[in-house]
Amino acid sequence: MHRSKHTVNFNWLLEAAETSEELFDSQDIPWTKTPMPEAIGEGGYEGWFLTNGIAIYRSNYKFPKEISGQLIPLAKVSGQFAEPTLMIQTLLKGRVIHRDQLASNDLIYGDGVDLFRFCNEVSVTPIIDTSSEIEMISVMIGKASLSALIGEVLANQLIRNLGLNPMPKVVVRPIPSYVNSPLQNCLKSQYSPTLKKVLAQARVLDYLSELTKFICEDQDKKIPTSKQKNKRAQQVHQYLITLEGKLPTINSLAAQFGKSARVLNEEFEQEYGESIYNFIFNHRLNAAHEAIINSLVPLKQLAEKLGYAHVNHFSAAFRKKFGYSPGSLRKKY
Repeated sequence: MHRSKHTVNFNWLLEAAETSEELFDSQDIPWTKTPMPEAIGEGGYEGWFLTNGIAIYRSNYKFPKEISGQLIPLAKVSGQFAEPTLMIQTLLKGRVIHRDQLASNDLIYGDGVDLFRFCNEVSVTPIIDTSSEIEMISVMIGKASLSALIGEVLANQLIRNLGLNPMPKVVVRPIPSYVNSPLQNCLKSQYSPTLKKVLAQARVLDYLSELTKFICEDQDKKIPTSKQKNKRAQQVHQYLITLEGKLPTINSLAAQFGKSARVLNEEFEQEYGESIYNFIFNHRLNAAHEAIINSLVPLKQLAEKLGYAHVNHFSAAFRKKFGYSPGSLRKKY
């Protein structure tokens, strides 16, 4: 199968003296440590070049608690491709901000939102959010290989429906977890390197099939009726009132229920008279109010159950809504 020659250069920014590294599509890359100071964390990457013309990379970064919540530029990444190339980046964990020459604003992806690029060259600075571990899968596939795998008509439709025409262009889009699950798990195996590549090839093809169906077929279906909209809003409502712990983002909810964040929020507001955020904020605090009156659940445990990282955050939100603290309510009853 046709293989698109490409090179990718990493100008690492995390060392005192910046270092550069260039990757070619001539051989696989074993797990390699990223040059990161211990104070920032540790990480690395690997690369596999598949026989079906696809290059796939996995990277992983972990950070100490001392720098949690910071945004750190990782590297200046540049690349050259011999033909128009579709690049896909999805995160299993964490959040990344891309400062890309093709975009007028920074692009954020992670938590149900993936990044797609169609270009002959790339120049980007990824900025990593140290609030959590980062685990990313990146895929590169030339237009000729994509056409050979799924057909030229579908390849053109996929690129068009992703919003990547005219080239060069970069976008972020919410993608359901069932679509990108094969891609996110394509390198998770204990097989030998040879069989690992075979499994990766199969799972990447599964991903391309699911992605093409979702983008080219599911998105072209007729506009949903009011009854369908109401049903989806009710499903979101039921999901939210039974959910405990950390709340999902509106983008991850959108990806889960197969609609854009704007449309999902509009449908919910039409059905329940308030936005998704306002509903779950009020619902959880009202439930907390009842729990404090009618039970002896510790406030810290209650805060964790409602998704607050610290009991002080819960107390502040509670006071803002009711005008008094949860502690004073507990003493009263």
